[in-house]
Amino acid sequence: MEGAKKFVQKYYLFLVLLLVVIFFSIMSEPFRTTKNFINILVQNSYLVIASIGISLVMISGGADLSVSYQIGLVSVFTGIITIDMGLSPVLGVIVGLALGVVLGFINGFFTVALDVHPMVTTLATMTIFQGAAHIISESKTYFDFPVSFKAIGQRYVGGIPVAVIITLGMVIIAYVMLNHTYFGRYLYAIGGNQEAARLAGINIRLIRIAGFIVASLFIAVSAIVLTARSGTAKVDLASDAVFSCFTACVLGGISFRGGGGNILGVVVGTLIIGVLGNGMQMIGLSMYSQYIVKGAILIGAIAFDNYQKKHRVKKLDVPQTA
Repeated sequence: MEGAKKFVQKYYLFLVLLLVVIFFSIMSEPFRTTKNFINILVQNSYLVIASIGISLVMISGGADLSVSYQIGLVSVFTGIITIDMGLSPVLGVIVGLALGVVLGFINGFFTVALDVHPMVTTLATMTIFQGAAHIISESKTYFDFPVSFKAIGQRYVGGIPVAVIITLGMVIIAYVMLNHTYFGRYLYAIGGNQEAARLAGINIRLIRIAGFIVASLFIAVSAIVLTARSGTAKVDLASDAVFSCFTACVLGGISFRGGGGNILGVVVGTLIIGVLGNGMQMIGLSMYSQYIVKGAILIGAIAFDNYQKKHRVKKLDVPQTA
């Protein structure tokens, strides 16, 4: 019995994903096709990458609400470079990634300089990025991307979508960075106990800024993948990404308090969100009903995170002896 309990605690996310897949496979015949499963992976590839970026900030005890319009701003910049200016798609990708670094620095710098919670700072920058994207693009939607650029999100290599290959590469990079570098260990340390990290000699301000920069670099990659897959660039390309990313992270075990969680959990959490979205569409659930389900999932994930924290605290409590 104890062994079964430990198994469930360790692999509960995979079990949830499996149950969701089984449920929709029973409810909808088109859902359980190989084509649809590949479609789910491709559609959510950008979301996996963006969620990983958000998780880096959350692990250090922060948050980034500007993700949706970082994606929009990078997307329209890529469109301007490759379509309006007619320059190389490679240059468009490079500019998009460089812009991601700049946006991450802006978020990190003002969060540290103002010494306020990142949710406040990134709520402000979210609005700034949205406005800037509309002004720069004149609220246009960009079409007619070169075939070589769209290949990033639409082509297959050896039967595997390029978008999925890129996503796997980003997952591996994030895993190595968090588990096998000082930078990753510092992020966990700052999120776990900022004062202890400071006393240990960690440059908290620098690491927090770097965390935002790396996170935004991941978000920029996700923007390029999504733009290439959809074949369009526009400000509101991923307007609901912030909700999906935070839900995936919390569902995947990343605490709002920081200091915990892992990349594999984020990936599985994102897949659960993706499978749910696809499955609900397949069975004809209305958009508004889907909103209710997704909101309930986020509340449930936060409640479960709080329960786990209280349970861990109780286990650590040692009764005092007289």
